[in-house]
Amino acid sequence: MTAEKTKKRTGFKLPHLMILMLGLLIFMSLMTYIIPAGTFATRADGTLDGSSFQLLGYQTPVTPWQAMLSILSGLQNSSYVIAVLLVNGGAIGVILETKAIDRLVDYALYRLKDKGIVVLVPAVVFIMGLVGALGFGDHLVALVPVGVMLARKLRLDPLVAIGLTGLAVLMGASWSPTAIIVPWTMMGVPLFSGFAVRFCMMLLITALTSLLVTRYALKIHKDPTRSLTGNTDWLTADAGESKELAATTLRTTDILITLCFFGQYLLIVLCMSVLGMPNSVQPAIMILSCLLCGLLAGWDFDKIGNAFAAGCGGMAFICFIIGVANAMSLVMTQGNIMHTIVYYACLPLQKLGSGLAAVGISVVITLINFLIPSMSAKAAILIPIVKPMCEALSLTAQVGVQAFQIGDQFTNALTPISGFILGACTMAGVSFDKYFKFAIRVVAPLWAISLVVLYVLSSIGWTGL
Repeated sequence: MTAEKTKKRTGFKLPHLMILMLGLLIFMSLMTYIIPAGTFATRADGTLDGSSFQLLGYQTPVTPWQAMLSILSGLQNSSYVIAVLLVNGGAIGVILETKAIDRLVDYALYRLKDKGIVVLVPAVVFIMGLVGALGFGDHLVALVPVGVMLARKLRLDPLVAIGLTGLAVLMGASWSPTAIIVPWTMMGVPLFSGFAVRFCMMLLITALTSLLVTRYALKIHKDPTRSLTGNTDWLTADAGESKELAATTLRTTDILITLCFFGQYLLIVLCMSVLGMPNSVQPAIMILSCLLCGLLAGWDFDKIGNAFAAGCGGMAFICFIIGVANAMSLVMTQGNIMHTIVYYACLPLQKLGSGLAAVGISVVITLINFLIPSMSAKAAILIPIVKPMCEALSLTAQVGVQAFQIGDQFTNALTPISGFILGACTMAGVSFDKYFKFAIRVVAPLWAISLVVLYVLSSIGWTGL
């Protein structure tokens, strides 16, 4: 009976991403019949001149069939982005499959388990923040039960369990210096440029997250009735069922694989930014790095190849979606409505100055993120519009990438349609509304600080090089 009720339950649900993107493609073709065709003047360097826009006075429509035919061109035009994503997915797939990073995290948590709140809570949040910054993925929701164990041991509520793990991971990813491959490539920004600024901000945001979660933990440890769960049932719930963290032995190879994983990004930055090597060095280093990690793990080449293939497979659908998004951009360009959309979208921002304009773009993306939490989906839909907006407003592409990252990441911790967050709430045994009351107190100040930093970076014309 329960199953039948579940099947009959109705409500708004976004269509599958493939259907959504194809629907948007057709929608844009129809818009070429309605939105006035217009164009910006182009500067000598190829960028748009935001002060010189004119309507053509006639329509240049693209039929739905022509829009469908443009999918192949979209995939071909996205060949560089697709190539980078496939190699990146395959290489990271190998490194994650070795479980070296998992064992390193387990070992650190086991060693810290007997420490007090003022040591354990900030240390765990910081570790999880680093994990989120350098290797975020929905699979990290599996860390939440570890947070539940630790919270029960310290007699803290389940909100702390999410704060220790899921929320810490998301806040670490908010200024990740490595996890924005799609925006970088689609905006035409060198991969891993701006690493130093993002890395320092990631450390700051992670440290502040540690402080805010620890402050809440200490408050309810002193007075359990102040818990945002609304009760103190968690003090006795499942008291006899909590398991101890298992003793974990850390091997030398685990340390070497982890160092290799993190070190490859520093090497790529060095090669591209300091030595001036072309962007082709990035996939070469990642492939060599994953081969080395697989050999350190004691794998044969067949096992390395299988893990690499599985990692590539996980990126295949994203690559298709990016190709369709490029086709959408082609339709808007051929129909001469891209510049019209950008012009009218930029009108409220043109008199704000570069700093506030960048903040405005980020706020718009933040609002959209409540409906479309997937970064790759949002990038595919929005980057073709954000890029010319930055050109029209004289913002650097690097600032555009950061405006997108801030707008995308922070609300990932607050949107009720995020599978990651709903999974974390289910594992911790708390309702989303109670989690939201806790998370907003952590996310809001960090988001505000990030917008201030974005304002400063935009004002100085940050290029990240």
